[in-house]
Amino acid sequence: MHYYSTYDLIVESEFQLPELPTVEPETATIDVAIRSAEVEPVPDSEGGTGRRRIQAEPGICRLSYDSIGSFLIKNGAQILFDPDHDGIIEKKITRRLIESEILGVLCHQRGLLVLHASAVSVDGKGAVFLGDRGAGKSTTAAAFYTGGNGLFEDDVVGIRFDHEGPVVLPGVPQLRLDPQAAEALGITDTVRYEDDWGPNKCYHATGNAPAPAPLAGCYILQEDEGLTIEQCTGQEAFVSLVSQTYAHGLLADTQTERDHFQQCSEIVETAQIRRIKRPKNFERIPELIEQVTEDVKTC
Repeated sequence: MHYYSTYDLIVESEFQLPELPTVEPETATIDVAIRSAEVEPVPDSEGGTGRRRIQAEPGICRLSYDSIGSFLIKNGAQILFDPDHDGIIEKKITRRLIESEILGVLCHQRGLLVLHASAVSVDGKGAVFLGDRGAGKSTTAAAFYTGGNGLFEDDVVGIRFDHEGPVVLPGVPQLRLDPQAAEALGITDTVRYEDDWGPNKCYHATGNAPAPAPLAGCYILQEDEGLTIEQCTGQEAFVSLVSQTYAHGLLADTQTERDHFQQCSEIVETAQIRRIKRPKNFERIPELIEQVTEDVKTC
């Protein structure tokens, strides 16, 4: 078995997941088990997007991916994987699915707010970046990382609700970037995988992830000619959080809509929700980092 830490959980996995931080099994209390097992594929008649089909109910979710296999996620504690063929678990795309979509669903089952976002540590607090696809969430997080800030996540952000308030959790210590963005930011230690899916991306391991940190604010990225940070209204902030929910399509089937909306409302009440308007070029990144850092200090 292999033992890892992610989202402040200890994972015991039958498969190697080298992107995740390892832990010593002697001191580990297992939160999540990942195993190989027979999983009934999701029928073709079920809805899905692209190569994925999904079927969910409270505490249980099945996902089937063409040419990869089927996953069963149970009660936020168990992930079963039935591979389509031998050797597929060793492919980068399979590990990426486990470390993003599958763990994202598992975190949702455990009661976390899971956002399609990136997050960094700034002044000991969590800053989360939201936006539409292509808005620059990963690039913005990478810019903060190169400036000396710890990376929580660049794709699937998990937020836990403690007595003290929302807490940002460390996910996968890895950046997935457009090669041109990595070059512009001076990130040279990157790897590209031929067995990956989607757009041409390169990967960079960021090393040790920061410890869980209180959420300071969420920043919605928007392209503009100037560089400004504006406060969002309560309704605008709430809608932005709901729209960036990672498990948005599962809320009704898993009967978690009410809890989810309460979580979004709590973040609106306890954290700053800002809109960052900035040009999508690299010349003003130092200014952006400075402004966000100063803003986080006031939260």
